[in-house]
Amino acid sequence: MQLPLKKLPVILLCLLFFLKSAEAQKIYLDSLNHLLAQSTSKEEKANIYCKLAKANFEKNLPLSFQQANGAIKVAEGLKDGKSKAMAYATLVHLYVWKKDLKSAYASLDSAQVYAQRTKDRIALGFVWFRSGWLDLVNDENDKSVPKLLKALDFFKGQHVDDYESTIYHYLASFYGYGNDPLKQQKYARLCYSSAIKSKQIDLLNNAYFTIGQSYYDRFKQDTLKRNLLDSALLTYKKSLRLSKEQAGRMVTYSNTAAAALNTANAYFQYYPASYRDSAEKYVDIAIGIAEKTNLLEVLLNCYGLRSEYALRDGNYDEAEKLLLTGLDKISGVVVKMPLTQARIYQGLANIAEKKGNQQAALNYLKQYFNYYKKAFDEEKINSTVRIEAQYQSQKNEREIAYLQQQARYTKKLNIFYIISGLTGIAALLLLLMSYNYKLKASIRKQELIDQEKKAVELKAQLKEAEAMQLQTEQVLLKERQERLEKEVLAGNLQIEEKNELLELIPEKVNPESHLSLDEQIKRIVNQQKKMDKVFEEHKTDFIENNPAFFERLQEKANHALTRLDLKYCSYMLMGLTNKEVSVRLGIEPKSVRMSRYRIKQKLGLGKEEDLNLFLQQLR
Repeated sequence: MQLPLKKLPVILLCLLFFLKSAEAQKIYLDSLNHLLAQSTSKEEKANIYCKLAKANFEKNLPLSFQQANGAIKVAEGLKDGKSKAMAYATLVHLYVWKKDLKSAYASLDSAQVYAQRTKDRIALGFVWFRSGWLDLVNDENDKSVPKLLKALDFFKGQHVDDYESTIYHYLASFYGYGNDPLKQQKYARLCYSSAIKSKQIDLLNNAYFTIGQSYYDRFKQDTLKRNLLDSALLTYKKSLRLSKEQAGRMVTYSNTAAAALNTANAYFQYYPASYRDSAEKYVDIAIGIAEKTNLLEVLLNCYGLRSEYALRDGNYDEAEKLLLTGLDKISGVVVKMPLTQARIYQGLANIAEKKGNQQAALNYLKQYFNYYKKAFDEEKINSTVRIEAQYQSQKNEREIAYLQQQARYTKKLNIFYIISGLTGIAALLLLLMSYNYKLKASIRKQELIDQEKKAVELKAQLKEAEAMQLQTEQVLLKERQERLEKEVLAGNLQIEEKNELLELIPEKVNPESHLSLDEQIKRIVNQQKKMDKVFEEHKTDFIENNPAFFERLQEKANHALTRLDLKYCSYMLMGLTNKEVSVRLGIEPKSVRMSRYRIKQKLGLGKEEDLNLFLQQLR
């Protein structure tokens, strides 16, 4: 019996990474361990641990988990989330191989969290790649393709042709089986060109398988186009030849096994029975690889194909034996395949029925229902786990999106606060500058006002000084004028006296005197000189008198004083006695006393009041 091969390439795609032959694996592991020993950077060590985990997952899955967790441990303390994102994305692949979808989705969530903490485009692309790959495993192709394309966007310009070639391989498989032959062919070519750039044998082998598969799928849509089948077989054989020639450098043999199985199946389905030897040859190649790498799906399909040949020959016992041998080969494996086993038992039931062994057919049919129920329960559990994991993943994605939104909002808010703060500081600085400018302007204005005020004060002081000087000059002029008036008055008095003396000389000369005329005149002159001397002694005091004195004196006497009265008052003010006054005026002392009495009356003085004292006080 031949198992359905449509699902086989998808299954193989999930397992194509890092399935190794013993020799190639040893070379590759030795190389990685050597690099690990030489590495000093934490990022380098974490990256090597991830590669070791991928290299060992098929032969030693627990060791792969240890190495992936080792990568996480090494990455502790690194601020950049690159290494942890790569490590958790690696765990996604391991948990899928372990058939633990819940943990796979949890690891994907962790990978996405740490991807938010790095700007490394390779790490970001790898996380998106694993996310799309996980959707592909769960037959959620509509979700897978956008994620794989997004991963390609991150890988662009990063010189990671190996990742790009692998993603193109998955995209080509998505558009296979007649979904979109043109896109399948497009991505198959891109897979090949990227593999050439990468210079990696495994990727080139994968590209040959992808191109061959594109030809094979297109041929199955139109079996009359034998040239497509020929191209498919030619490309598959290139893959097989490359694997043989580069056996020491190959680390992935799943593609080789798939190419060998597809070639054998093509000979079985589309070639005459005479090509059975060719089919058997490629079945042997596929079985050899499957047994070394534990590719159980490939192994069962190989035994199923041989069983189909036995059925074609009518050898039912051989056909039954081959299917039972296939079941025996997978009996001790950890990874269960209830759906595949159910199909094997269905084939065995059909063979037993053709043999006429109804009891055996019934037993096989019971096993078929038993394993089909297990497959159904497993799928139901897986669906529940997948839905729960997807729900949790979507919930985490929403939380991450919300946190990112909050972070963006907080960032914008912080920017707003910073801008507001800077604006406030700028405004405050402007206010301070404006205040400072106004303060300086005010101070300057005040200084100018003070200067103007001082100038005005100085000007006022100057004017005041000038006024005082003018006043002083006026006072001095007035005093000088008064002094001159006094001197004039005194001089006039003296002149009057001299004139009176000249008039009195004839009267004073006594012809009968025993003195001669000259002697008498000389005597009169000497007497006059003596009086002039006394007058000069009193002249200063007299001159100091203010002319206002005479005005007050006239006011006191109601302007009744004559010029002679004023002369008497002047002599009295000068301190001359009655006798001295009489001598100066050439009159009798009695006349002087009479004049004094008359003046007192005019002044309204009493008998007891002293005229001299009155004059001194009035002065």
